[in-house]
Amino acid sequence: MKKYIVYLISALLLLGTAGCSGKEKDAEPQQAQMEGGQLQDMATMKEPIDSLVRCMLENDKTYDPTNPEFFWSALYYFLGNYGTQNPLVTTTEEGQIKVPKKVVQEYAIALFANYDDLLPLPGDVSNSISYDEDLDAYLLSPGDAGLSDTVLSDYKAGEDSYTVTAKLLNDVGEKETLGEWTVTMQKNVFADGIEDPRYFYSVSSVTPVEGLTTPLKNASAFYNGLSDNHTVEVTLEDGTIEAFQFYDAAVSEKLHSLKEGDAFSFVYTCDDETGAMTIQEIN
Repeated sequence: MKKYIVYLISALLLLGTAGCSGKEKDAEPQQAQMEGGQLQDMATMKEPIDSLVRCMLENDKTYDPTNPEFFWSALYYFLGNYGTQNPLVTTTEEGQIKVPKKVVQEYAIALFANYDDLLPLPGDVSNSISYDEDLDAYLLSPGDAGLSDTVLSDYKAGEDSYTVTAKLLNDVGEKETLGEWTVTMQKNVFADGIEDPRYFYSVSSVTPVEGLTTPLKNASAFYNGLSDNHTVEVTLEDGTIEAFQFYDAAVSEKLHSLKEGDAFSFVYTCDDETGAMTIQEIN
């Protein structure tokens, strides 16, 4: 049955992308030099990996392709930040991203090596992504990667897989490490059925590097004001006055909308070496 599903999805994806071969090749994956001198189409895999580690860190989730909430949350990060690079993806007059179902399948395959089919869409993500049956497409609000970047290193080739180290760094100042993971990828079994495929591998596991991934913490505070463009001063519930860094664009927008004395809750990380506290999300 699974073999039949593989052939069926490959055929659907081929039909969905066949009309794109004559377009510009700016979305075509670059080749990266790997160990042993082999050239592998690996460059674009930074995109699904970046989406997964952001989703895991910001939502305190583990890599679990069987969990519908994680499945669709990771897809939202991936499609919201990178989906517009696909020529079949368009933007509606309302500013939503319209992604054909075939494209959603293709992106899900890159995220999850054990992919069989799209899981049911849970209500928890209904504010961010929805399905339009008439269009046979998913509608998403645009994503925002903020001022951070994922760096891949330590490529290691296995018999049928590759393992890499992924670090999520803030993109300002001293490049603080927000998290570090070991990521394993397998050959994309659907790639041969897609014309001009962008992703030649599928992620099979994402494991935090013990002791190096910065844990998320929750806090409530009163807003005092901004010290500079990336520092906010707050009074915590116990009366302590603290300064927190922030780099994410959505966090910045929310902080700029607050007035002195406003109460708010947020998620932050604390660097054990420097003591720097960074707001990741405002609730």
